[in-house]
Amino acid sequence: MNNSPRQRFLSYVRHPATSPPIVSPFLPHPEVIRETLKYLHLPVTDDPIKNEIRLARELEYEPMFMTDCSGLIFNWSIDESRSSESIAFRVIKTHAGEWAWRAPRKEIPWSDEADCPVQTERDHAMLVSVCEQVAERSEEISNYFRTWRQNVGEEGVIVIGHPHPSWLGYQINPTNIFYQWNDFQKVYLRSMDALYEASIFVMSVAMSEGIDFMSDSSYGLEMTSPELFATMDLPYIRKFADWTHRHDGLFWYHNCGFTSRLIKEGVFNTLGADVIETIAPPPEGDNNLAESRSHIDRRICTKGNLSLRLLRDGSPDEIRQQVRTMVTAVDGYAHIFSTADAVLPGTKPENFITFVRATRDAVGT
Repeated sequence: MNNSPRQRFLSYVRHPATSPPIVSPFLPHPEVIRETLKYLHLPVTDDPIKNEIRLARELEYEPMFMTDCSGLIFNWSIDESRSSESIAFRVIKTHAGEWAWRAPRKEIPWSDEADCPVQTERDHAMLVSVCEQVAERSEEISNYFRTWRQNVGEEGVIVIGHPHPSWLGYQINPTNIFYQWNDFQKVYLRSMDALYEASIFVMSVAMSEGIDFMSDSSYGLEMTSPELFATMDLPYIRKFADWTHRHDGLFWYHNCGFTSRLIKEGVFNTLGADVIETIAPPPEGDNNLAESRSHIDRRICTKGNLSLRLLRDGSPDEIRQQVRTMVTAVDGYAHIFSTADAVLPGTKPENFITFVRATRDAVGT
């Protein structure tokens, strides 16, 4: 058990100087895994977790899985009697009454065009009510995380999904965040506080069921400013990190955007993160890995940063070259070799295989 993928990953985060390097691409899209297994002539099942475990064993990488978080708080259900073929009528029953939301059935979640439920001040009140009753579903939430741990076992680490208080747990359209923040900031802060408390409850359950990393995330400077980041995001990220460490856990921070300025100004050293992901390069982010990594505290483990578009569209030779650049850039630092975010659908199996094998060769494991 001590040499399992899970334990290798955790040992590296806690003791990078005395642990072998970790390769851990972020693969939430089941079709990429299925197509790569087929390319390797390996069996494919209907279980995406089993599929990735099989792929990770074949290619010898340490997988990282991510669970839900906000969906465990906002348990929307569809009332078909009030829905149509194209429009879903979603509801949550709260102690303050019914919270209802109509949206297209085929809508892309968390897009700029998404018709999210928080639109008015009343919606904020309903969001708070939902957050305040999350403990009533503790058994359901426990079973969810217990099943994840049982299914993954020792074959990989599990990171809880990001709560995103400033995004209200994905319950508000991205373009409305800053309008509402400006229009009724006290109301918005009350919602963020309620979501933070609900997320802490979910995290406490997750930790008790063996989930390895607590987490949070936020926009890079492509969507916010240093001032707003300091006001809206930083206080909650730090509170999540402090809570996690008080409970002897590990905290994971994800930001796949424009973060170079925040890193160079030392902001990321104050997050309280044990792992910072993804130090994204252009075009996904704006980081030069060697430069940005030199500004991050050596006690913090970074993760990333192969370009997703290069991985999808580049040639194997281009990928090998970028792998060599990445390995050289973090020489002497604690770094988990990975991608600049979730591997894109349509990524060619031969490119993904090249990335993993070339990285293993470059780090000598």
